Amino acid sequence: MKKALIITLAALFSFTAGFAQNKREQKMQAAIDALMTTQFVQKYKEYKDIVEVTASSFKPTAASYDQMEVERIKFNYETSRASFDKILMGVKKDLLDKTTREYIVGNPDRYTQFVATELEMAMNNYQEMVVFKINTLTGQQTVGFGIMEIKLLLDLVFDVVGVIQSINKELDKMNEAYLDEKFTNVLKIKTWDELGMATMPSTTSSSGF
Repeated sequence: MKKALIITLAALFSFTAGFAQNKREQKMQAAIDALMTTQFVQKYKEYKDIVEVTASSFKPTAASYDQMEVERIKFNYETSRASFDKILMGVKKDLLDKTTREYIVGNPDRYTQFVATELEMAMNNYQEMVVFKINTLTGQQTVGFGIMEIKLLLDLVFDVVGVIQSINKELDKMNEAYLDEKFTNVLKIKTWDELGMATMPSTTSSSGF
């Protein structure tokens, strides 16, 4: 009788823990969905693809050109990628910190201007140090960012601030590993060595949340 009671209590505890875990993951996913469907993130993903396609289209022909110039382009690409990722990691840190989120909600214009300035610098640097260098070396016109493309993305930054305000409670439940898997890693730009490689499906388990 006592053994049966212990088994029943253990099963009940397991069910309750599983239910709580599922509710938490639902809240986290709701926050992710809200972020990923913003116009800013959708446009960022589009521009991320442009960055990768531009470099990956050049990479197979790189052996045909002066290797010192190719190495310079590679270095510039990695530098630009690091600039984009720095912004992304900063946003991730802000999303996870309640105090920072309260500041964002209270000072949307100031936060928007900060992110927009960093993003504009990264996009201009990529255009000048990667796209222009590839065009000069190959004599071709590689796809990059014009003034209008940059302005469009910057105008959409404010969109994210409103979403952060609307999902503030859901973000309180956010797990960093979950945010990385569903948001940060999805938006990260491939390294030079990863260019041309197929993206492997994520094997991260959600059992730890």
